[in-house]
Amino acid sequence: MARFFILAAAGLVALTLNLALLGPHSARASGVQGDANCNISVGVDDALAILNQSAGLTPSASCIYNGDANCDGHYTADDVLRVLAYLAGAPLPPIPGCLPVGSPYQTTPSPTPVISPPPGPTFTPTPVPSIIPTSTPPPTSPASVTPTPTIPPPTHTPAPNQTPRTSGDPTCQVFPSDNPWNTDISHAALDANSNNYVDFIGRYTHLHPDFGTVWSNAPIGIPYTIVGGNQPQVPISFYYDTESDPGPYPIPPDVPIEGQPVGQPNTSSFGGDRHVLVVDETACKLYEVYNAQPINGGQSWIGGSGAVFDLNSNALRPDTWTSADAAGLPIFAGLVRYSEVVEDGVINHALRFTVSDTQAAFIHPATHEASSDTNTNAPPMGLRFRMKASYDCSWASTEVQVICTALKKYGMIVADNGSNWYVSGAPDSRWSDDHLGDLKSITGDAFEVVNTGEPIRHNTN
Repeated sequence: MARFFILAAAGLVALTLNLALLGPHSARASGVQGDANCNISVGVDDALAILNQSAGLTPSASCIYNGDANCDGHYTADDVLRVLAYLAGAPLPPIPGCLPVGSPYQTTPSPTPVISPPPGPTFTPTPVPSIIPTSTPPPTSPASVTPTPTIPPPTHTPAPNQTPRTSGDPTCQVFPSDNPWNTDISHAALDANSNNYVDFIGRYTHLHPDFGTVWSNAPIGIPYTIVGGNQPQVPISFYYDTESDPGPYPIPPDVPIEGQPVGQPNTSSFGGDRHVLVVDETACKLYEVYNAQPINGGQSWIGGSGAVFDLNSNALRPDTWTSADAAGLPIFAGLVRYSEVVEDGVINHALRFTVSDTQAAFIHPATHEASSDTNTNAPPMGLRFRMKASYDCSWASTEVQVICTALKKYGMIVADNGSNWYVSGAPDSRWSDDHLGDLKSITGDAFEVVNTGEPIRHNTN
């Protein structure tokens, strides 16, 4: 063990010197224990990210949830030491119920099946009948014939939304007006544990807009696509098929994928959560996929998990089921969209946000937990926060004032493990990142928790 602690000390020095290399991002676990940056391996960069988190600095790792190497629900120096021990080859006692560092458990797929597209229809030409000429009859006296008017062929009115679009609002409403996402909670009663929840996440930790234009050559946020009923549906399979809604899904072959670098086609070469969101506004259905991977140029897909939501219904997913979101929630319903903020000037729904540590529990409309932490001060999935009515946003940009108004009326819901107080939205080249940056001046102290139900605990992940 002496060798381990010497190596650990050296590693900690290196970590301290390299904190500046880390940049902020939020995402879910990649599937390798200890892999905090989603590159499907464990290295010094993962130890750096965990130390950054434990020091209370701006979280940076895409898959920081995997950085909880001892499965105690927190990111501490012990997690850093376990990662360093793994890198040094030093033995560590196993922890019951916790995978050893370096063990894959989620996103390493089985060999990708090659799915051939269905054969196109075979058309048999209709034979042309032989024409037997007949003798020309003698001319007859011209009769008075009223000419038949020429009727022009009917004009074809194309169905709306023939071409998918990646901005704007769908024509159908996103869930009924009495859906939890669309419910005014400005006068809802406070949760008795409100202060403890806020303190746990960070009363003086700042909000962050997890959406905008482009950062590190990739659009900032979770993109979406709106299609019409003419969009072909394609086959899709899931790693977590027992908690996923089966295909086919109407996914365009060139659909934008979360994390996809600018100018790069849909390939498997970029990491992150790789969310795909598609709204079929003709059928009023929402299709969402986590870790979406195209096959044969998008002729079919494979994903980690997938969910289909009827936008005309308030039905929840079955308890303990995930979705494309860790909480089992729809993602699109909680995104900040440019069309709402700038074009409409109003957001009429709750927002989605992430925290680094969650409780092993959920509150409806969430249906899934993604933690083993039993600390009752940790926020359960689905916990709803509201900006205090007394908080003054008049100093902020017009965009942030619109967001503040929504946070006071509809609040925001804990939806995933990620960076603390990261508010989710859709990327758009028209955003002003400087204006959105005013969110970074707001701290957790501006919020309180409303009582929307008791946490449900199933002790499943």
